[in-house]
Amino acid sequence: MTGQPTQIGIIGCGAISGIYLQNAQKFDAIQVAACADLRIGAAQARAEEYGVPKAYSVEELLADPEIEIVLNLTPHRAHGEVGIAVLKAGKSVYNEKPLAVYREEGQRMLALAREKGLRVGGAPDTFLGGAWQTARKLIDDGVIGEPVAALICLQARVGPRRNRRQSDDGYVSFYQTDFFEFGVTWIFDRGPYYLNAIINLLGPARRVTASARKTWEEREGWGGWAQVKTPTHVAGVIDFANGAVGSLMITSDVYDTGLPHIEVYGSEGSLRCIDPNLFGGQLYLRRADGPELIPVESQFGYNENSRGLGVADMAAAIRSGRPHRASGEMAYHVIDIVHAFHEASQENRHVELTRTCERPAPLPVGLAEWSIDD
Repeated sequence: MTGQPTQIGIIGCGAISGIYLQNAQKFDAIQVAACADLRIGAAQARAEEYGVPKAYSVEELLADPEIEIVLNLTPHRAHGEVGIAVLKAGKSVYNEKPLAVYREEGQRMLALAREKGLRVGGAPDTFLGGAWQTARKLIDDGVIGEPVAALICLQARVGPRRNRRQSDDGYVSFYQTDFFEFGVTWIFDRGPYYLNAIINLLGPARRVTASARKTWEEREGWGGWAQVKTPTHVAGVIDFANGAVGSLMITSDVYDTGLPHIEVYGSEGSLRCIDPNLFGGQLYLRRADGPELIPVESQFGYNENSRGLGVADMAAAIRSGRPHRASGEMAYHVIDIVHAFHEASQENRHVELTRTCERPAPLPVGLAEWSIDD
């Protein structure tokens, strides 16, 4: 990308902001001009740590005319409200996952963006990582033949001894007792990684059905016992627009047995993928002419934690006028699917999805690390 970097602001200076601020310094496409938080001390601390010129209140950041894109790193339930406020202030927004907890908020963001000529983007951007772009190329090149089916699986028990997680950037977080409320469970928190990844590989969904279970009325987590207010185990079926059928299980109720996170099955072979929370890792291919799993090396860059890649891509896309890859439409499609899983279980039916998205364009082969194609 040529020219001056796009000036971005960050709202929400919690743990996840660290890796975004770290990586933003490596991209030529973007520059963090300011950070803000309801806790001004948190914004000041992040600004000092990463050399950000300005530490603002949220209102000050939204009023700054130099900032073109706001990266929204607030808690789940604030994603919709803050995203709408950003767009009303005349700035494009890139939300951490999920795009919003409720469909209405997501729809409002997309409508405002169309009305004002702005962009909406949404994490996760891990599907742009080297392993996922390699998997995409294998599928697009017909290496496994026609895609027939997919397996999507997350087994991650949450409890008093399993609620401590270390992220890629080394930050240790704890799941509070509100994890068991609607909009916070794995299907909202980790589900977007899995759904973004499979949409990148197979394209959008057409309809879904599911069974969703609230296994216990109360659960013990860090901070004590909490009432479980929403399903914590979802078993779903996704009919993709291309004809493939996906089987999904996302649960915080069972102990992991080592099942693959994502596999795609084709008419001429099968492809085992990595944890979609990661950018890079080992892929395995099984061809029709042999029973063994063959390791496949990455053909692309971005194999380490590259969070912020989606924001940089959106900035480059705004400059050149092309669609950005981690689009608001795809992020909305994901929360639409999540809501449809719940509705299908409650109403004992298939749910036909009334909105869709474009399959994101692949990254070009040979793209240098920390660079973005125009």
